[in-house]
Amino acid sequence: MYTPINSNHPVVIEDNENGQTHTINKETLYEGVMYLWTNDTLDVTLQDQINEIYRQGIQYITQNDWYFEEQLGIEAITRMKLPVPSQKAGRIVKYSASIDVIPTAKAFLAQPDATNAINWFANITAYTHSRPFNNYLLMTVQSSDVFNDIKQQLKAYVQSWQSQQAQTISKEVNKLLADFDKIDLTNDLSTCLFMPHGGGGSTQEQEALSFTRIVLYVMSQYEKNTTNPGALTIQPSNLQQVYFPENIIILNLENYAHAKSAEIKKDWDTFEKALNAKQTLNFVTNKKLMTAKTVNRNLNMGKKSSTADSKGKGISRAKVQPFSGQPIPAQQMLGMMKRVIESQVTKQVTQNTYKSQTLSYMRPNRRKPDDVNLPGRLIKTMYRPDIHVYLDTSGSISESQYRDAVTNLIMLTKRIDCNLYITSFSNFVSQTSLLKTKDRPTSQIYQQFLHIPKVTGGTDFKQVWRKIDMIEEFNQKNNYSHQINFVITDFGYSLSRGHRWDQCQASVKNTYYVPMSMDPNGWKHLIRWAKEFREQMIKAGDYGIRKRMLV
Repeated sequence: MYTPINSNHPVVIEDNENGQTHTINKETLYEGVMYLWTNDTLDVTLQDQINEIYRQGIQYITQNDWYFEEQLGIEAITRMKLPVPSQKAGRIVKYSASIDVIPTAKAFLAQPDATNAINWFANITAYTHSRPFNNYLLMTVQSSDVFNDIKQQLKAYVQSWQSQQAQTISKEVNKLLADFDKIDLTNDLSTCLFMPHGGGGSTQEQEALSFTRIVLYVMSQYEKNTTNPGALTIQPSNLQQVYFPENIIILNLENYAHAKSAEIKKDWDTFEKALNAKQTLNFVTNKKLMTAKTVNRNLNMGKKSSTADSKGKGISRAKVQPFSGQPIPAQQMLGMMKRVIESQVTKQVTQNTYKSQTLSYMRPNRRKPDDVNLPGRLIKTMYRPDIHVYLDTSGSISESQYRDAVTNLIMLTKRIDCNLYITSFSNFVSQTSLLKTKDRPTSQIYQQFLHIPKVTGGTDFKQVWRKIDMIEEFNQKNNYSHQINFVITDFGYSLSRGHRWDQCQASVKNTYYVPMSMDPNGWKHLIRWAKEFREQMIKAGDYGIRKRMLV
């Protein structure tokens, strides 16, 4: 960013907010970037500020809504004069394997120069950006022979280090390196490696002799020193992954160039499935190097085990947490819902806003504005996803249960101070109502609840799940935020035998279940239904259901 496009004009980055000019030096900018990468929550204002600095300081860049970490992909796309992928209504731009990926793979294989390398990176980045993950470090090997050569150099490096250095490589790391050596790309399009300990951001993997550091060092040296142009190219889809890689995806260019589009799609579907399983079931350990194939194999073993005797290791993790033997107090239940809401943030504008005050080096300190080592205070409006409550009003729900649920929701709105979307359901779903509860007195909130349309009849969760997924599809197409969904129910529902879950569905990952009744007399009955509901959801493939049941 500090390399001038025009050598006669040095780069100066300034913050001119509120009529005050403050120069941002390299150390301040570095602190801001590291804060973005290591903080658990998204600092929207800081993200936008650094994005703007990047756009003004880089020659090949265009206006976009991607995160700062993803701007390397935008740079390559812009440099090749390609359109930026978009899901916005009226400007939907999608890349395909047949038209964009395979032809550029063939061109790069035939002529491995810098231009074709950038073109390949731009197209594969654009093709995969619509996937629900961008937390991997992408590498491309020219062929399986190149990958075998890299493995030989890795073994030679390890042997040389152990014979010459006083510090030894641990048995744990040696075992992981042995697993890496067993990977064969001869007949495969790619391999996806999950870094041990959760990746390079962990303390263990930042050690000089960790598995992550050794592999990255050897591969970067290979790329630097090889006399074969294009033999290995390291192409981060996410700038953060250069320093803190969680996953490494190695593509076989030769096989990609001769693949069919359906095979490439299936390959990336495998990554996506494995990454979802990794997050849900915690298959990845520090004792064995896990690839996408092994994770999915374990996942399938868990599914078979659940059908036979429900003793699979992956499935058992979903059953560890017991259900409460006594009704959960209302305040405790509201606290659980509030934690779910506060755990998520979004860049898009929603009904769920809040003020946040943070320390930021991007704003001068009010007391000592000339001291760049002192952070200033940044007060900003931030957003969490909208909250959509689905209220069970089927025939099994009594008037007292419904009244208690409404009372609890009123208490929730007072706690989080934001508007809510409410939909009642039975075997039908009602029209959705937006309750404007933010900064309203309790009496006005209660009057709004009285006007919520109620539907009666049997219980059918499929209607709710279908509505959740339809809303999510609409939001994605229009670049709106996802929603947090709470289904308040007595769990009196049975899934169809053939129902199967896709972990990417909003009705799975963004949906939580809340007990309708806190009545001590009916609690045992509700828990029995909740346990049956959990078992059915697990058999249908929703292995993380217990974490989303607030019971």
